[in-house]
Amino acid sequence: MRIAFVSARPPFPLDSGGRIRTFHLLRQISRVHAVTLVTATDGPESEAALSSLKRSIPDITVRRVRVRSQKTRLARLLRAARSPIDRLPYTWAAYRNRHFRANLAAALAAEAYDLIHCDHIQVAYALSGLQRPPSVLNAHNIESVLARRVAETERSRWKRDLVGWQCAKTVRAEIEAHRLVQQSIVVSEVDRAELERIAPGLSISVVPNGVDLEWFAGRGVADPHTMAFVGAMDWLPNVDAVQFFVREVFPRIRARVPRAQFWAVGRHPSPSLIRACAVDGVHLTGTVDDVRPYVARAQLVVVPLRIGGGTRLKILEAWAMRKAVLSTAIGAEGLPATDGAGIELADTPEDLAARAVAVMSDPERALRVGARGRRIVEEHFSWPRVADCLLGAYETTLATARARGLASHV
Repeated sequence: MRIAFVSARPPFPLDSGGRIRTFHLLRQISRVHAVTLVTATDGPESEAALSSLKRSIPDITVRRVRVRSQKTRLARLLRAARSPIDRLPYTWAAYRNRHFRANLAAALAAEAYDLIHCDHIQVAYALSGLQRPPSVLNAHNIESVLARRVAETERSRWKRDLVGWQCAKTVRAEIEAHRLVQQSIVVSEVDRAELERIAPGLSISVVPNGVDLEWFAGRGVADPHTMAFVGAMDWLPNVDAVQFFVREVFPRIRARVPRAQFWAVGRHPSPSLIRACAVDGVHLTGTVDDVRPYVARAQLVVVPLRIGGGTRLKILEAWAMRKAVLSTAIGAEGLPATDGAGIELADTPEDLAARAVAVMSDPERALRVGARGRRIVEEHFSWPRVADCLLGAYETTLATARARGLASHV
């Protein structure tokens, strides 16, 4: 099968959940099919990332175009000024680029692909109006759920109204994007149900997130006083989770475990987050080459998310390392684990603190919870197993297209 795999930027380095999922899916399918990555770079950092990616997955062909960075202050101001009349939500508009779309059109004109894999909903706009083969959209999250939960956690009335406006725009854009393709791919049954609710009639497959069971095989010697959180610190749900934990939960833990330590591990923390974490016993690492030593040292991995969608790779990685996990219900959403069986669940600051103290005070409990987590990922979440789900979704898409006479182009 010849597949055009469309990604806004090269999925490398593996320092965010989105990049990790995209990289592993791309690597797995390239082992059995001819895959062309259609992507863009916007500066030296992404150029270096693309070079590293090609070394890691040598079998892929790459068609890339250079685009202007949308991270500058001027670019953000221009998007904000246009937002009232823009069909796309503010955050999605950063990925719209005529050169990116032209690169995809040229790729489709140059070769007869059997399938397009559109990775992340923000680039689905590029499919509109193109003569193309059957297409799938890999939705890492239900974006409107993320936007709604951001609004729900805002204390400021005007910010809540602003995010609510963007949420309504996101719902419309999300529905339009999914209706551009023949098959929508989501990461959990929870996401499938939400997508079916907002856009009835779609063909939807569940392809869960996964974990590299060999890379995350070790457990390490845990410090009974240490907790860790892993995640990109330029991703709003992670930032909110860390601030919430440091402000509301950690002081309650420290009152009962004075030697408690909390490590927040992830790239690009903002100055405001650094200030929020300037608390005795709290450590903010910034970018690290390898998260495993930090997870290995932790008695407990905490996932105090209040905003989220999809499923959390940070939980799968902790489980693979046989670590006890303490999460909110939103943090563990969509995963096959119940409270006390592979995970500890709590939502209020008081309950989160009490559970954390209980696990840190009981090494045998931590071992039992972590061992159950390892069994869960071995049974359900290895990347080869996940790739089989994705390949099944491809086959379903092509079979449906053939039945409707759409197998060549639509």
